[in-house]
Amino acid sequence: MVATQPDRWTRYADRLRHSIISPQLISGTVLVSVVISVADESGGIFDVFSITILTVLVFWVTEVYVHTVAEQRRRADQDMVSLRLSFRAALHKARGLLFAATPPLIFLLAGLFGARQGAVAYWVALWIEVLILGVIGWIAFGGRRIRWYWRLCGAVATATLGLLAVLLKILVH
Repeated sequence: MVATQPDRWTRYADRLRHSIISPQLISGTVLVSVVISVADESGGIFDVFSITILTVLVFWVTEVYVHTVAEQRRRADQDMVSLRLSFRAALHKARGLLFAATPPLIFLLAGLFGARQGAVAYWVALWIEVLILGVIGWIAFGGRRIRWYWRLCGAVATATLGLLAVLLKILVH
């Protein structure tokens, strides 16, 4: 039996799965979903946008700090502390949190400037996170020998985290 080379799409999906899919991307997407869902939209889309962006920035700074400190555990006791290297590694790991916030913030910003009605932008921002979680699950559970139905189960399970945020929205407001 001759081993076949993976096609271009498979190589791209493998690279995507290994470079972008991260705990920070998943937890960041859920975090943004929850923040948007509990934000009081009656105060206006600006309030939702402001609360979301400030929360993401606080969590991102915290994530960078935590990873910078945690990187120090990898060095031997006699080695010098290299904050520059630790900080660079921390920035790389924490980028998923910023990636997670970008799509819903774009929709909230569009709603802020009237491209979409505020309520529409609010719900689109919330549902786009559910969609993103589903795509993350689909990509994360991908691979050459993974059956489509297992990928679908992974996508649905991951998207369910976003659906819980929508349910929270319905229960809170």
